[in-house]
Amino acid sequence: MTEVPSEVSSPVASATGGLAGDLSVIPHRSASNKLQPQSSTHSSDNKDRGGHVQADTRPSSVDADERRSSNGREASRGAGVNISQSSSVSGGAGGGGNGVGGVGGAGGGERGGSGNHTGGLGRKQQTSFFSGSKIKHLKKPDGVPLWRKDIQFEFLEAIFTDSKQVFTNSYDGRKECTFADVYIDAMARSSKTSKILRDKLMSERANALNMAMVCLLVNVGRMNTTLNFFPEMKAQLRTYHAIPSLQSYTDAHAYKQLQDAPRLKSILKGACEDRKEPLTLEQLEGMEVPRTNPINLVFLLSTYAPKVSELHFPESRDFYDLIMRSTLSSKSRARAFLWLMWWYLEGDFTIKSAEDNPYGKGQEAKDGGIPCRVPQFEHLTEDQAALENVDAAQEIEFGERMQKERKSM
Repeated sequence: MTEVPSEVSSPVASATGGLAGDLSVIPHRSASNKLQPQSSTHSSDNKDRGGHVQADTRPSSVDADERRSSNGREASRGAGVNISQSSSVSGGAGGGGNGVGGVGGAGGGERGGSGNHTGGLGRKQQTSFFSGSKIKHLKKPDGVPLWRKDIQFEFLEAIFTDSKQVFTNSYDGRKECTFADVYIDAMARSSKTSKILRDKLMSERANALNMAMVCLLVNVGRMNTTLNFFPEMKAQLRTYHAIPSLQSYTDAHAYKQLQDAPRLKSILKGACEDRKEPLTLEQLEGMEVPRTNPINLVFLLSTYAPKVSELHFPESRDFYDLIMRSTLSSKSRARAFLWLMWWYLEGDFTIKSAEDNPYGKGQEAKDGGIPCRVPQFEHLTEDQAALENVDAAQEIEFGERMQKERKSM
């Protein structure tokens, strides 16, 4: 018999270009709606993570601005179909970086499972526009700004300005916190956060929110570590991009507090490695509230994106549609994201919990079971979508000025 390794690879390792991991650890729902591991070559014990994993900092070869063909892609979702070994759940066999940079990504592969489980497993439908592939990293020529549409500013703003005090701080047990409260607190407590930056995160709310927005893009894998946000910084394989919606309203010193993507990635990794955190969604579900910090949860959802999509999203929609699909309104995507955050951080995975979610009543799966699908999205036409994330004149002027400044260096 094959010897079974004793370590369970961290979602952060998978998300930052570390070991690809065995795809068979992707959990599936039993009749009781608990995530259960499929047969795996990994042990399921919750061992502490060792050392840091070196992230792959190669730029993606996929242009994030290039739209795919509208034909989509058919994927079998029949009963008993396992996620393909070629899936990019943890970067594929070559290793790769879904959550914080690197070339790989979470969000791919065929999905499957028993058709009578919660979440509508077993259906055969056209997959999401972004399904079956790595999440597309933001990639632009050096000096070109990242505009509101690039970062989906209104989606991020809706998340971090949400005023519902329904989260628990996983470090000190404080209740009645907003999502921004617990996310920024986790950033500040990371061992990779300097004392000066920690103090600023706790005392300068506007700048902390700006940094949190960029951190979430790194957290979910939309930004990799090839990006920096300061024109004077030059390094091999790094490109400079101003973010006018976040930088144009602060003074010349304050805007540099945004940090660059590699430093942000390091802060996020520290938040997941400084203490023992759940390494799988199954482990997380077996824990008492507060289960983990939101940074680690986002890594987990990204690592298990195909199963998260299967359980919580309607047909033809995907976890990464939250950050990528502009024809779903920003507010409805933000609500779905926060619904997932509350479900996994605060809920008890029951019908009552799905119905009492403060971000809306969960929708029933096609095949019944616990109504754990995210609330309905608001669909937009292309013309309606164009009315969201419109750059202000001040932001356009700032972006063009910083682009010229970069060229002059």
